[in-house]
Amino acid sequence: MAHVERRAFIAGASLAAGTFILPRVAIGQADDRPTVNIAVQQIATSASLEVTRERSNVGERIQAPIFENLIARNLQSKLEPMPGLAESWKRIDEKTVELSLRKGVKFHNGDEMTADDVVFTFGPERFFGEGYDNKSDKTLFTTVLARDSIEGKKLPAEVVGIAKRTWPSLEKVEPVDKYTVRFVNRVPDVTLEGRIGGPASEIISKRGFMEAKTWIEWARKPVATGPYKVREFKPDDTLILDAHDDYWGGRPPIKTIRFVVVPEVSSRINGLLSGQYEMICDVPPDQISTIEKNSKFEVQGGLVTNHRLLVFDKHHPQLADPRVRQAITHAIDRQAIVDSLWAGRTRVPPGLQWEFYGPMFVEGWKVPE
Repeated sequence: MAHVERRAFIAGASLAAGTFILPRVAIGQADDRPTVNIAVQQIATSASLEVTRERSNVGERIQAPIFENLIARNLQSKLEPMPGLAESWKRIDEKTVELSLRKGVKFHNGDEMTADDVVFTFGPERFFGEGYDNKSDKTLFTTVLARDSIEGKKLPAEVVGIAKRTWPSLEKVEPVDKYTVRFVNRVPDVTLEGRIGGPASEIISKRGFMEAKTWIEWARKPVATGPYKVREFKPDDTLILDAHDDYWGGRPPIKTIRFVVVPEVSSRINGLLSGQYEMICDVPPDQISTIEKNSKFEVQGGLVTNHRLLVFDKHHPQLADPRVRQAITHAIDRQAIVDSLWAGRTRVPPGLQWEFYGPMFVEGWKVPE
């Protein structure tokens, strides 16, 4: 939500996919940029900002201003791929993608991003863990939750699990030259570009990671390339981001973003109405119309790569027969769910697929009769 008097500087910003998106524009040199206070129900479920651990809707929202991928998604449209930290990319073969990096991209610590940082991002010290077997197809799952108990630079078990699920067959990431890298998979994979542009594949600073004394220290103040850098993070309380004025996409239009944890919906709404917060997130659909009646406010939203699924235990005696599972599936009125739970603000997707899949998208797919 944005207060109408603030639209002059928020006009280019949007809450797309539950994510705070900032425009890549340059503004005048006078630093009269505002501070924006945003009330959220939570900042991060793992008490960390590291993309290889914090995989949640709330986490993605605060990660977007900090981290970037080589291949970006157009969050203000239909999530189609677009140049990010890589200016271009091409297929070498069915297992290999080569990317040309932007020159002059600065990390939050002032270092220039090079192929060395990209290679390190997906290396064992930060991504897969020591002793990683790149010939194994084993996918790791864990329910461990990393918070304050992490020892030294040892990677939490769930980080390795997320890395392996994201890249189950990655053979290597290798530099071609200072500004060119290649991703090489062990098996043919039509989704390589999607993995490069997907979650947990955001690029980080090698020096920033190595200089952190512990993993948790790094995870709470990561060094990346996004338009905003971390000033202070207090888990379950606040996150303060400052503008990264050397950002390759232009000087960020907001000086400081302050995320505040406000778990109660009523408190977030009251804070918006009173002017305590310029924006709030996660408003239930049944409250949207009430807020929109006030001409001072507007409600924004967008696509998110998230499906709501019904999962069956086919080993359960009553569900073993596939006809029973089919009957339950066909008994669900999905549009009614969209209308009642999301006030018609989302849609029933055409199966487990998205339009930004490009050639892989099956146009006109229908649920079997």
